Amino acid sequence: MAKQVMDLMASKGITTAQSNEHLRNFSKEAYKRKLSYAFDPTREHLNFEVRNGGVVTPVDKKLSIPKRIKENLAARNIIDPNVGLDDPKYRTIANFILGGSREQMHHLAFGDQQVNLEKGADNSHITRSPEIEKWAVDMYDFMSRKFGEKNIAAFIVHLDETNPHIHCTILPITEQNKFSWKVVMAGKSKFEFSQRMTNLHNELSEVNKKYSLDRGDSIAETGRKHRTMGEYYAQKREELKGQVDSLKEDVAEQKKQISRNKVRLSEQEKEIKHGEARLKGLTTMIANLERHKSDLLHEIEKLEEDVKAGRITKEQADIERARILDDLEKTKIKIIDKQEKLVEAEKKLDLIKGQTDVTQERYKEIKDEMRTSMPNLSSQTLRDMQAVGWNMASVEAQKQSEKLNAYRESLPPEQRAAFDEATKGFSNGSMLEQMAENSSQVALVATALFLGSLDKATEISQSAGGGSAPQSGWGKKDDEDDMAFRQRCFLMGVHMLKSGKKQNLKRK
Repeated sequence: MAKQVMDLMASKGITTAQSNEHLRNFSKEAYKRKLSYAFDPTREHLNFEVRNGGVVTPVDKKLSIPKRIKENLAARNIIDPNVGLDDPKYRTIANFILGGSREQMHHLAFGDQQVNLEKGADNSHITRSPEIEKWAVDMYDFMSRKFGEKNIAAFIVHLDETNPHIHCTILPITEQNKFSWKVVMAGKSKFEFSQRMTNLHNELSEVNKKYSLDRGDSIAETGRKHRTMGEYYAQKREELKGQVDSLKEDVAEQKKQISRNKVRLSEQEKEIKHGEARLKGLTTMIANLERHKSDLLHEIEKLEEDVKAGRITKEQADIERARILDDLEKTKIKIIDKQEKLVEAEKKLDLIKGQTDVTQERYKEIKDEMRTSMPNLSSQTLRDMQAVGWNMASVEAQKQSEKLNAYRESLPPEQRAAFDEATKGFSNGSMLEQMAENSSQVALVATALFLGSLDKATEISQSAGGGSAPQSGWGKKDDEDDMAFRQRCFLMGVHMLKSGKKQNLKRK
C-alpha cells in the first residue's frame, strides 16, 4: 500500500547554498559533479515549480529563494525579525517536504517508463508525466488554503532524485502580516502542535486519495521514536560486531562438531544420492540467505543515505528500518539452522568417503560445490568493513559540515562569498574524500590490516599510489574491542592511501 509523506522542518532563514540546491543552480561544474551522487543530472530538466495561481513553470534559477522572500516581504511591508541580528533567533521558514512511496511516485512522475537509478546512468530519454503536474498543483492548492498562497515563497518539484518529491517553503506569517511560528505552526503547547500536525496529515490524505497515496500511521499511534545519528550508528556498529562474532562462533562450532562426531557416523551406499541432493540444496539455500542478509545490510546503509539526501523522511526511514531489521533477524536464524543441518549432512558424506571409488569421486564433486557456494568469512569481513567505513565517513562529514556552517553563519554577509570560495574543497584528503574516490582500495587495505596481512595491505596501497603498512607490532590491543579495532584499521587504510611515504607506526 502506497503511503503519503509530509515532513516539516523549521529554520531561521534560508541560505544561498540551500536555495541553489533546491533550484539546481550550480555555477561550478565540480560542485555539480559532487551532488550528482544525490541526484541524476540527466533528469534535471524534468524538475519544475508551481507559481501563483497554480501555474506549472520551469524552475527559475535566476531568482533565488532568499531574493523571492525579500521581494515578497517588501511588497507586503513586512519586516523580517532576524534582519540586523548577529545571531538569528526567530523561526521564519517552514520547510515542507511532500511526497509518497517510491513506486507510486515513480508511476505518477514517469508512468510506465523505467528509470535506471544506478549512479551515472543516462535517463535523458525519460519524459515527465502530466499526472505528476496535476498532483503538484493539488498539493499547491492545499498548502495555499492552509497557509495562504502569498506565504508560499517557493514550491519546487524534484524529479531527478531517487524518489520524486516537493520542497515547499512557507513563511509563517499571520493574517495581521506578522511573523509568528507559534500562531501559524506550533500552537500554544507541544500537545497542540502534535494535534495540528495530525490534522494536517489527515486533511492532506483526503487530497492524496485520488493519487493512491494513503495516510500513514502517526508516531503517537505506533509509539516509535526518532533516533539521533549517534544512536543509529552505535546500534549499527553493535549489529555488525554481533554478526561477525556470530559467524566466527558458527565456524568454530562446526569444526568442533565434525571432530567430535566424525568417528561415530555410519551411512550406507544407498544414502549417497539422498545426501548429495541434500548437501547441494542446503549449500544453495545458505548462499541465497547470506546474499539476502548482505542485501538487507546494504538497504540499511542506503536508508540512512536517503534520509540525509532528503529522498525520504526520518519517519519513513524508521518504518522501513524496523521492517528490514525484523527480516534480518529471521534470516540470521534461518542461516544458523541451515548451517547446523549442513554440518550433519557433511558428516554423513565424510563417513561414506572411501567405501567405493565411485563414492569417493561423488564426495569430491559435492565437496567442491559446497566450498564454492558456502559463504567466505573473508568476503563477509570485507562487506562488514565497508559498512563500518561508510558510517565513519558519514559521521565525520556531518561534523565537518556543522562546524563550517556554524562559522559561516557567524560571518557578515560580505565575507561569506570569500569564505565559500576558500572552503569549497574542505573535504580534500578527509575520510569522506577517500571513501568517495577510493572506497574499494580503502576497504581492501583496512580488511588486510584487520586480518593481519600487512604485506597485502602494502601491496594494495602502493598499487593505488599510497604508502606502506605499519611494521611489526600492528594488531588488536588487549583492551580493544572488535569494532574499535575495525575503525582503527579504517583510519590507517585512509592514512596509507593519502601518503606515498613509508609509514612505520606502532600499535601502542
